[in-house]
Amino acid sequence: MWNNTYFCSDMKTMIRHIALTTVLFLALSAKAQETLVPDSTLHLPELNSLGQMHAISRWPVGYGLMGYQNWDLHKGMNLSLGASVFAGFGKYAPSGAGFAQNASGMYAWPINDKLSFAAGVYLLNATWGGLNLRDTGLSGVLSYRFNERWEGYLYGQKSLIRPKLPYYFYDAHELGDRIGAAVKYNVTPSFYIQLSVEERRLP
Repeated sequence: MWNNTYFCSDMKTMIRHIALTTVLFLALSAKAQETLVPDSTLHLPELNSLGQMHAISRWPVGYGLMGYQNWDLHKGMNLSLGASVFAGFGKYAPSGAGFAQNASGMYAWPINDKLSFAAGVYLLNATWGGLNLRDTGLSGVLSYRFNERWEGYLYGQKSLIRPKLPYYFYDAHELGDRIGAAVKYNVTPSFYIQLSVEERRLP
């Protein structure tokens, strides 16, 4: 025989648990959003995982435009560690899996309310089918915010060990020595147009 008293009691308990969980979830979400608000004192571009300026060097778009490897810096020391496993398929692809590890550190600080600077060091190691790629270098970016719409950047990087670049790693990250300038126009907070000019020396 069904006891309606127990059913109502269990139902009330379940509703209280759901309400408590919902309130807790909303509180934690609000706290997380407060924590993840971008640092408004810095006006630096999104860099890749090695602290390098993104470049549109892949067809049809660069990984930076797809959100892959984006690194938003905060004021002070920033550290990034990564590891990956990958494979290639096709007649001329190296056999087996490839392995890569990277580490980078960038120190960022605002010089004033419009000018910001970041500089650091990166390390990259990758092996695939008997091929090896190792690179260590320095990178930096200077940013100036003219107004809410316009921003400008000067950036560069210097490879310290001149790595041998196997063909299969030719388009990995933004390797080699680079120096360039970019101007960015923010159409909306989530859409912008950027023009970059740079000189690059590949290994």
